[in-house]
Amino acid sequence: MTAGFCAALRAYLKSREQPWFLLTCFYGTFALGTLYWTLHLLLRQETPQVFYVSDLAWLASYVFLLALTLTLLDAGERQSRTGLCWLAPVFCLPQFVLYVTRGDLLLNVLMCGLTMMLAWCAMRGLVWAKRTENGRLRRFYGTVLAFIALEYALWTASCFWVSDTLTNPYFWFDFLLTLVLLLFLPAVRKAVEA
Repeated sequence: MTAGFCAALRAYLKSREQPWFLLTCFYGTFALGTLYWTLHLLLRQETPQVFYVSDLAWLASYVFLLALTLTLLDAGERQSRTGLCWLAPVFCLPQFVLYVTRGDLLLNVLMCGLTMMLAWCAMRGLVWAKRTENGRLRRFYGTVLAFIALEYALWTASCFWVSDTLTNPYFWFDFLLTLVLLLFLPAVRKAVEA
């Protein structure tokens, strides 16, 4: 995460382009949420019982990622419509029902709402890229969808598996999420340079 933040910050300082600034903010806020969670776990030997600090940081990171997604849109893509976008609520709403039975209502509304908007925009973008044969954003939208899918996999795994061993799927999804987070760098680079 630190490497991604530093690389995005370097790209922003070099180019002064808004997408790099938003990616830097995304990495920074996501890292701060993870840092708080990790330090709390290491120092107190338990997960935070009131974990709004990390959740607020993660929510901010989703807002920055959504802003980045909306910044990279072109005029035609903004007007495009496709029925495949409805896959986002079809996937996200049942997950929301699961999470709200196990956690805070407001937090789950915000988390699932933001990820659903991100998935909607990414689906629309992928369809637009396919229609226009414009590949500059295809990698970015694919990375956004992979990020969202892995976040939901993490959240779902934490509902059903509680263990500190590598047999817990949460750890494997977390490893994959770390790799996907690093894939945002080349995806944004391709989107910005095209």
